Amino acid sequence: MLKMQFKYHLSTMIQVFALVFLVAGCAKMHNGGGATPPDWFTMPSHDNRFLYGYGSAKTLEESKQNALNDLALSIRVDINSNTSLINTQDRDEQNSQLFQNIHLKLKDLSFEGLEFARNEFKYPLYYSEAKISKSTFIKTLKNQYDVLLAKLRVFDNQVCETLSIFERKNLSDILARASSVRNSAQAIGASISLESLGVYNELLQKNSPLPKAHLIFSSQADENIVNSISAEYAKFIQNTDKKTGQTIKNELSITSVNNSVKISLQVDFKDCQNKILSSFKIHSIQNTKEEAIARLRVQLYKKLMDYIDGNKSAIPNIH
Repeated sequence: MLKMQFKYHLSTMIQVFALVFLVAGCAKMHNGGGATPPDWFTMPSHDNRFLYGYGSAKTLEESKQNALNDLALSIRVDINSNTSLINTQDRDEQNSQLFQNIHLKLKDLSFEGLEFARNEFKYPLYYSEAKISKSTFIKTLKNQYDVLLAKLRVFDNQVCETLSIFERKNLSDILARASSVRNSAQAIGASISLESLGVYNELLQKNSPLPKAHLIFSSQADENIVNSISAEYAKFIQNTDKKTGQTIKNELSITSVNNSVKISLQVDFKDCQNKILSSFKIHSIQNTKEEAIARLRVQLYKKLMDYIDGNKSAIPNIH
């Protein structure tokens, strides 16, 4: 009897151990059969002539994309580690400037000369190494900078003393991108020489925090409407009596329509030479004058935003 119980327990133990080994073996296979990443993946290259990125994923394409993302991150890290102090030549003065908050987004980075030097599969993952030479990347940044600088040239030899609200927004956007590319190129290649943006920074500063414009309203315009419309313009411009910059002419009219109040506004943007830059007309029909004014302000805000964003041509009137 004891022998039978012993054989039964021994058989059960063998079955348990067999099950344990089977489960362990399956887990081992699921985890890649104990495979480790390639040596080149765990011990990244340190050639200072190149920038590297590493990625892994279940598919080759995802692995490459992760390597590209890592490359972009390494570029930003490299830039930030070299931006503690950069000397810039502005006109005839030598200035030391501390560059901070350089934000190169992945979509803004150009990867000409990029290569995936290594791709390897070790179950269950693909491993990829992306690299690009610093000299190639710096050249690409310089080309990008030259393109942006060409766009800034339109602000050379300004006829008017101040910029329009559209020009000011355009200048600010281009200048921000050009500054980021310039600072990044100099951070990676300290010896690279790029043309200064000083004159454009000065122009932006001159038109900051808001550009100046001369507001004109039609004679005998309702004072409440004028004050309300002026408050909306104050979000975009500084009103000035000088006519050396942009003039914004506002023709206002108020009428009664079927027991409702209708306010119409015709707006003409003109430069310092009285040339029309853009025009639009809006109407507001509401039960009361106060409601009509409030609605008119909302429409004016939308139109001004369209103008700033570059949609200068008139769009269908909003009622």
